[in-house]
Amino acid sequence: MIRKWLAVALFTYSFQAVALQDIADLEASSSHYIKDDLFIFMHTGPSRNYRILGSIEAGTPITVLTQNNETEFTQITDNDGREGWVESKFISNTMSQAEQLPKIREQLAESQSALQASQSESARLRQQLNDARQQITQLSTENESQATAIVKLTSKVESANKDELVTWFTRGGLVAGGGILLGVLLTYFPKRRRRSSEWM
Repeated sequence: MIRKWLAVALFTYSFQAVALQDIADLEASSSHYIKDDLFIFMHTGPSRNYRILGSIEAGTPITVLTQNNETEFTQITDNDGREGWVESKFISNTMSQAEQLPKIREQLAESQSALQASQSESARLRQQLNDARQQITQLSTENESQATAIVKLTSKVESANKDELVTWFTRGGLVAGGGILLGVLLTYFPKRRRRSSEWM
């Protein structure tokens, strides 16, 4: 029995510690909300003993005015303009799930749209890459063909130069041989005697 009471006491103490931690974070501003899955009452003063002004649904955005740490109540203004006091432990700095859901859906739609745009851009870039690779392959083939043609033309030019040199050497040899033969033949022709130029 004592263990059960001890466990309940520890649980209550830990819950109060967490609640006090949440209460300590509250500051006067309009960026606060009633926690989700709750239905609380608004009182005319900082205690449950004060008259109830009405109820506030979970997720309702509120404006924190002042905080009473002794009674753990916070003075607020709701979205209908009502001013009253609610328990501080039921106030959160986090936007309610009901208000987060449309924003999350909008962000999801934007993310999906951005993803589709990225996929389209990726497909376009892949197509450009394939086209560029095909062009590179085609240019490489043309380059190889041109290189082969240049090698053939170079070989032809070198062969033509060799043939021309042989032709010039042959012609030069013939001319030289003809000149030598002519010189030899001229030595065998008889020389004409000159007439004497004596006066009678």
